[in-house]
Amino acid sequence: MLILDLYTIRNEIMVILETPKVKDSAATGVWVLFATIAAASMAFVASSSLNVALPSIQVELGARGADLIWIPNAYVMVQASLIVVTGSLGDHYGRKRVCLIGILLFGLASVICGFATTTNIIIAGRLAQGIGSSMIVPNSLAIVSAFYSRKGQGWAIGLWSGFTVLMAGLAPFFAGVVTDLGMWRLVFLIHIPLGIFAAIVLIRSVPESYDRDMPRRMSIVGALLIIVGLAGVTYGFIESSTYGFGSPRIIGSIVVGSVALIVFLRDERESKHAILPLRLFKSRTFSAANWITLVFHGVIQPALLYLPLNLIQVQGYSATFTGLSIIPLILVATLGSTKVGPLLDRRGPRLPMALGLVIVALGFLFFGNVGVTGGESEYLSTFFLPVVLFGFGFGLSFAPLTMAAMASAPEANAGIASGVNNTMTRVGQVLVVGVLGGLAISWFGQLLMNDSYIRSLPEDAQTHLAADAGDLVETSIPDWLSSEEQENINQVIRESFAATFNILMWIGAAGCAVSAVAAYFVIDDRELKLRHGEDIHDESDIPPDCAASDEAISLESL
Repeated sequence: MLILDLYTIRNEIMVILETPKVKDSAATGVWVLFATIAAASMAFVASSSLNVALPSIQVELGARGADLIWIPNAYVMVQASLIVVTGSLGDHYGRKRVCLIGILLFGLASVICGFATTTNIIIAGRLAQGIGSSMIVPNSLAIVSAFYSRKGQGWAIGLWSGFTVLMAGLAPFFAGVVTDLGMWRLVFLIHIPLGIFAAIVLIRSVPESYDRDMPRRMSIVGALLIIVGLAGVTYGFIESSTYGFGSPRIIGSIVVGSVALIVFLRDERESKHAILPLRLFKSRTFSAANWITLVFHGVIQPALLYLPLNLIQVQGYSATFTGLSIIPLILVATLGSTKVGPLLDRRGPRLPMALGLVIVALGFLFFGNVGVTGGESEYLSTFFLPVVLFGFGFGLSFAPLTMAAMASAPEANAGIASGVNNTMTRVGQVLVVGVLGGLAISWFGQLLMNDSYIRSLPEDAQTHLAADAGDLVETSIPDWLSSEEQENINQVIRESFAATFNILMWIGAAGCAVSAVAAYFVIDDRELKLRHGEDIHDESDIPPDCAASDEAISLESL
């Protein structure tokens, strides 16, 4: 097997980035949280704030429709493809060091995007940002998990989750302000101060950790296989909305990706230099937490994608009011994540996770019963309650899901555990949006064309509407019809989209309900307590697959 020996490179990086010994103390813990939250927020802010600036980028740089798709999707695809490998790199060669390299790369890529003169340069910069974010996100969470592995892990992960959600939620409002002022380039630069702050604190105040028992080699074959596999599957589902699942391009991409992943898993069983220790999946809590993550983040993504479209294009909300209407979701999600943390340390993640998923399911159900409303004046009586339920349930679920995935893995494998969990998040988002996005277009078209009023129109008008139904609410109305007919068609289009949105919400409710049942009956709080050295009064209840976890150690002690 072809092996990539990075031992010499690792030693050189250690010399360059070596830092003074840092004592494990309460003060150090505070700096760990500050640095990791700031670092992860770079990646989340870059993802959430961009959509606001896309119309201005299109006008100023003459972007094509395909460019507008790939500016955000290039970032997602690269991040999803690399995040398992970069998480494993942190376990091999130091989580802090990999995170620092990611911050540096992300910052340089952001500058390239901010000063780009063509959309191709922006797309290249976004690809580089995706590489950087794949190094930042799993390793920042792994640093938190490793530092707080023995005490306060739930509290720390709750804070990490809550404040990264808050930063990601508030970023679009800042992006909207600078874009309206004609300074859309600042959208690519606003997170650079976060990176500078995170890098300084990481170097000065955060201890290094990695798995001392892991071989100092990584299989280049394994790395290439999982990158090709995840990239193929991700690309296929991202582009499925453009080319359709019947396209040879899409079929080929998904098949190649799936085969590469199968070969990767077989290779990992036999390799002495495995990237992904498959023994992690012997833990039913680790496996369940990651599958629930895939379903949960998959079904909530359509809500986050289509809710603003519903509010603006169907309900007639202004862009400003739409932004304000989503603020309660961000605030209660942050509140839920930060408040649930201490409970996780006392009780474990099972009950908070199940409760949060049930609340999200209720939010979906309320969303699914809102049709076409009277506009902004009816917000409090229609969308406010589901927004609050959705946000609070998300906050209650997010931190327990993350903790269950991290705490059920040995401390020495914190980087790869974080990489797997983040990969399930990204793949879930891409896969479900790809599938449900295509189905939503089909459902919308059927609802529109089966409406009794549309069927009463002249055949040429029906043909026109059927051909343009793929644009959803933006379906063009034949201009040769009377103003009254055009208004009636517009109303049918709005009602058809509202009905399609409701179907998506009911699917989301079902997914969260099933996940809640799985969380309650499969997630094992006792397993997590055992892994982290807590007393279990009934030793007969010890899960058989729980082995003592290895300690991550400081490089300074070597």
